[in-house]
Amino acid sequence: MTPAELRVWSVGIPFASGVVLLLATVDAGTAVTLALAVGTLLAARHRMWALAAGAAVWTLALLAVRVLPGPYDSWAGRGVLPVLAGYVTVFLLAWAIGRRMVDSRDDTGGRSRPELSWPSERRLLTYLAVLLGIAVVTAAIRFRGTVPPLLAENPDAARQVLREQSSLAIGLLSEAWTLGMAVSLLRALSGRRALSGRRPTLPVYYALTAVFTVGAALGASKNSVLVGIAPALVAALSVRRTRGRAASFLAARTPVVLLIGAVALGAAVFLGGQRTMAGTGAFETEFRARYGSNALASSAGSLDLSLSSSTETFGRVWSQREHLEPRYGTYSLTFLGSRVEPIVGKADLYGLTSQLSQPYLMNTATFVAIPLLDYGPLGAVFFLAALGLAVGATERWFEFSRAPAGQLARAFVVYFALFGVYELYPLIYPTWLSLVPGLWVLHRLSRSPA
Repeated sequence: MTPAELRVWSVGIPFASGVVLLLATVDAGTAVTLALAVGTLLAARHRMWALAAGAAVWTLALLAVRVLPGPYDSWAGRGVLPVLAGYVTVFLLAWAIGRRMVDSRDDTGGRSRPELSWPSERRLLTYLAVLLGIAVVTAAIRFRGTVPPLLAENPDAARQVLREQSSLAIGLLSEAWTLGMAVSLLRALSGRRALSGRRPTLPVYYALTAVFTVGAALGASKNSVLVGIAPALVAALSVRRTRGRAASFLAARTPVVLLIGAVALGAAVFLGGQRTMAGTGAFETEFRARYGSNALASSAGSLDLSLSSSTETFGRVWSQREHLEPRYGTYSLTFLGSRVEPIVGKADLYGLTSQLSQPYLMNTATFVAIPLLDYGPLGAVFFLAALGLAVGATERWFEFSRAPAGQLARAFVVYFALFGVYELYPLIYPTWLSLVPGLWVLHRLSRSPA
């Protein structure tokens, strides 16, 4: 850091802290939002890009609660902003400490972005073909006798029917769409020229990405698509991508990777708005009355719902915390479904949040609800601190990995951490139970001799 930069930061940080404290006396919600924005800049300044992205997403979430009006808004969402910001700050600080814990054992210093070491084309294509076969067979079983929600007149109703008929095994096997999408897209974006005398293979991986994406979208879930695309983009931005005449067009540069991310996010927001418009519940009726048939307005409403609904629901849970007995781990095992109920008892997180969200019966899980309901306000602090340490250490550990599986593992952890703006994903869905063995197989294929 140059002397000029030192002077700027030595003045800027106290100035920003003073502004935050001053605003806290007027409007605590605005103050904590500004504090998270400052944290974003600090993380970016120290090149902790994933942590900066996490702080930025939470800043946007708090802004959405304060700025964008929606049918689900109430006093609870705005009132809980300082509390939520406190919990989020604990998580983000622990994330930074977790990175530092790994740094202290890393004597290589600053390293450049790695270049991925992929398995042979034959092995990789065989691996993707197996994933595709598993995904297609699982989809045939899952949608047998029903119309996929993506093609149904009321996607939400169709999703509920599937949810009631589905099983843990089918859900885990369906993640073949997710893993295939992520691996295909990362291979295409990382860009490696075909060996001499062979046809270019990058178009094949782009085509496979499209196939896996369509399959994942059949369930009409935005996250089912984003959970495959977003980690691949995070990993692609973290590694060195091949450049050359044969690969310059198809091996995406950073602006192209960012553009793909923007298009994917925009499409998810648009489809989310259209799905809500097609619903028949009380909230969907109010949503249509507010936004009409305006695609742009409904997309903005969908984005606001994704960013702010979790905070709104947490505000309602927080307001009732004195009437909710701690369950000491029951809610943390939600991802295992009814199989653990005989041991730990029944805890219906969605049922609880639905009741608290009347008259709309929303079922948002929220980021802090699970640790709060399990361990109380103070226990949630320690829970989120431990979670942040694990995220930071894992993210830093794989940051310079040359293995595609290592980079994707890091990217999935980062995505799940960013998705905390909506809910604590790994404790709600067992997705990672199938992603971990799938990535392990990819890792072994990359290490074994061709």
